[in-house]
Amino acid sequence: MRRTLIRIVAALTGLAAMSCAPVFSAPPHLVAASPVDGVSLPVERQTFDLMFNRRLSASATWISVWREDDGATMATETDVDAQNPRHAQVRLLEAARGTYRLHWHAVDARSSAAADGEQDFTLQDESMAQPRLQVSRATADTGEKLEIVGKGFAEKCLVKVTMGDDQVNLTTVETNVYGDFDAETRVPPNVSFGIQPLSAEDTQGGAAVAALQVRWGGWPPLVAFTVGQPGPRPGEVTFALSARNRSDYLLERVRMVLSDPQGATFLSADPRPERQNATSVWEIPTMDRGAIGPFRATFRATGAVVGRMRIEFRHRRALGCSDDECGPAFVSESVSESTEVTPAAAGASPRRQD
Repeated sequence: MRRTLIRIVAALTGLAAMSCAPVFSAPPHLVAASPVDGVSLPVERQTFDLMFNRRLSASATWISVWREDDGATMATETDVDAQNPRHAQVRLLEAARGTYRLHWHAVDARSSAAADGEQDFTLQDESMAQPRLQVSRATADTGEKLEIVGKGFAEKCLVKVTMGDDQVNLTTVETNVYGDFDAETRVPPNVSFGIQPLSAEDTQGGAAVAALQVRWGGWPPLVAFTVGQPGPRPGEVTFALSARNRSDYLLERVRMVLSDPQGATFLSADPRPERQNATSVWEIPTMDRGAIGPFRATFRATGAVVGRMRIEFRHRRALGCSDDECGPAFVSESVSESTEVTPAAAGASPRRQD
């Protein structure tokens, strides 16, 4: 399983008052790895390609590989592509059967913000070469045409192709007798700005990921989710609020505002919000790509209620942009509404809030 550790700025940099000045920098985010995490590969000197959403520092970025059973380090060679510094590659200089862990340390070229992550793989004699994806272009806008070539998937098998962090469906194709396919599609209107993953998975579990830079992207970059459930005690309802920044915009002054449902009385919330005119307000100075939440609020209600959340935010490209990429911050908002929720019945056991 792939693990990512953000050293300097995570998706949620912390709950704080708006007077706290946010730091407009963000660490690199791994968008695509080829081969994918957890694969079994032939015992050969394999090459791994990692695509990030920020330009990397070639001198500070490194990748290492070690064997799981004894921790022995494998000889490798790492390069950051001079033509595309978001792309890092590591080549194994030796090969032997076993289970291995690849650890990457990626450093942003301008801000020096860093992130670490890991993925596992095995080398086995009986393993086959893993699927690969090729995309006809490196950059595109929403609505523009893409040609996607897949190789090494299962033979005569359906392959689902998706795009973006929230896996927007692109197409489903069938491979030929060699396990290859060639598909033509377009960038969906709701895929956000930034380096976006383009994923393909067949019905036998074969998978591959590539990356595409979406120059403008769909709207909004921040999507909100409001989920309600009865409880935890009789006569109560609880709403869980979360949000995902699916773009490479660094969002500023994010305000999550939950209105008290009509006819309900506010009881508690975690984390503790600021209460303003029958609303609960959580403030986040900066939010990088990724998810935050859940934030929970509990109310006493006598009948079915609906939770309504509004998120206000400003957006701009993160530190590390250049030329026409560096624009001012614009104020936007996103909204979310739960389904109708009925309070827990009298005599019901207290519910665990997962």
